[in-house]
Amino acid sequence: MIKLFISGGIVMWPLLFLSIISLACIFERFVFWINLNKQNNVLINYILENYEDKKNSEIFIQKLKSKDKNPYAKLTIEILNFKNTNLQEFNELINSSLSNIDNTLNKYGNIFGLTINISPLLGLLGTVIGLMNSFKFIDIGNVGSNAKEVTGGISEALVSTAYGLIIAIVTVVFLSYFNSCRNNEMFLIEEFSYKLRTYYFKNLR
Repeated sequence: MIKLFISGGIVMWPLLFLSIISLACIFERFVFWINLNKQNNVLINYILENYEDKKNSEIFIQKLKSKDKNPYAKLTIEILNFKNTNLQEFNELINSSLSNIDNTLNKYGNIFGLTINISPLLGLLGTVIGLMNSFKFIDIGNVGSNAKEVTGGISEALVSTAYGLIIAIVTVVFLSYFNSCRNNEMFLIEEFSYKLRTYYFKNLR
């Protein structure tokens, strides 16, 4: 495995760095979505069942603050802190909160995008370097004399290309999964915000 890595040439090192960063981000996001899904069912029901009766309760507010990294708790806290009867301003608050939550759910999106775009290009660069190294050893007048050096350069070209593509493919697969989770979650959060809006203005009547 080490020999295979070394055979890929100097381009393998930035590819290794990208793969480590990408895997670390994938692991963090995977754990995040698992924990969020575990919390959501209990927390959403708790908020909707207790919002009207306990919205001014210190215990209710403290429980939400203890879960302030959860998008549903965060949105509820912002609504509780909103002291206005204007529907337009309330909708602006909701839209702003939803935008911030969407950005939070899309954490590392730029890193994933960068990895997907750069990895194949680095692999292609390794291909070019490997082929250039191969051509240096080709002796047109003496066929087969430098076969080992020539095949070594071609190996460098193929390994770096394959490694770059593998990194990009794995990252694309997980990014698609995370985007799917994010889209589904945003749909549920929007539904949740409509329910809270109903409760909020119902209590003002």
